[in-house]
Amino acid sequence: MATIDLRWIQDFSPILVFLLVFTVVFAVLAKTKIVGEDKWVNLFISFLTATLFVAVTNAREYIVGITPWFAVFAVSLMFILAIAGFTGKLSDSLTKGIGSVFIIGLLIVFLISGFYTFSSGSFIDGFKDWLFKPRVYGVILLVAAGAIASWVLVKAGGKK
Repeated sequence: MATIDLRWIQDFSPILVFLLVFTVVFAVLAKTKIVGEDKWVNLFISFLTATLFVAVTNAREYIVGITPWFAVFAVSLMFILAIAGFTGKLSDSLTKGIGSVFIIGLLIVFLISGFYTFSSGSFIDGFKDWLFKPRVYGVILLVAAGAIASWVLVKAGGKK
């Protein structure tokens, strides 16, 4: 079976990353109107952000690594919704469940891709090194303590 050599696409990786980041940032800025409705400002901020992603090699590798997985998840979600649509009316619990699983899956893929991109060792070693840094470990303990304190206060305030 003949194979096609597609290594030349790698030469266009910085351009494709620039276009992808530029388009996504511009769309988010235009939709949310964080910096206002001025298109020039949105274009300029999108251009600066996309340039930063092209200039920083690790950021570009991260985008190149995550884009195919995002496409796989998006296509998988479309197939799941198409199959569910053929069976009849989609219930709210099904659509909310699929959306939740989709978002959690994307977050996991983003994290794993980030560990592979920004760490020098294996995923497990990189995760352990990251998790047990004093700053990260401290944040986890503070969040846990805050959650427990909030739960105790809500439970104590609910009883009269």
